[in-house]
Order: sequence, then C-alpha cells, then structure tokens
Amino acid sequence: MSEEKRVECSTHGTRYPAYICQHLNLHTRVGFYEPFASDPSVTYSDDELNAWCDACDEVLLRIGEWNDESEAFAKIKLVCDACYFDMKELNLGYRAG
Repeated sequence: MSEEKRVECSTHGTRYPAYICQHLNLHTRVGFYEPFASDPSVTYSDDELNAWCDACDEVLLRIGEWNDESEAFAKIKLVCDACYFDMKELNLGYRAG
C-alpha cells in the first residue's frame, strides 16, 4: 500500500492535497467549477480534488481542453482540502456535503 500524500497548511495543519486555479481564493467569489460534485466528508486520492474559476472556465470552453494554453492561464496551485472546501462554500454560497 502506498503512503497517501499530505500537504502542510498554515491554517489547517496537515491535510490532503487539492489543486485549484490561481484565481480561487478565500475572500472573493470568482466562480467554482470541478469535474465532479465533491463532498467534504470523503477523503479523495492525491489528484482528485481540483477546481477552477469562471475566467478559467471561459478559457477552457474556448480552447476545448486542458492544454498548455489553458493551464498557463490557470496556473494551478496546491492547497489543502479544507481550504478547497472553504473556497467552494464561499463561491457556491453553502457548505458542501
């Protein structure tokens, strides 16, 4: 069995990783898209939690796929799963799960 990847968050401590676009944050609503409806009560594998904003979704729709151009615009960054769900709650207006 392989060891599960963890990330150290200054707010939440040692948590599971999640990946978001550079535009998602904990202060401003910018939209929230994810490939499936995630649930904070579930533990996801290393690469499952990922989300992007309205601007990134517009680029993604125009280009048609994630590629060098859309990924350069998104500038994906690593956050903890708790921050991910906090951003989801901010953008969607309710607590997921």
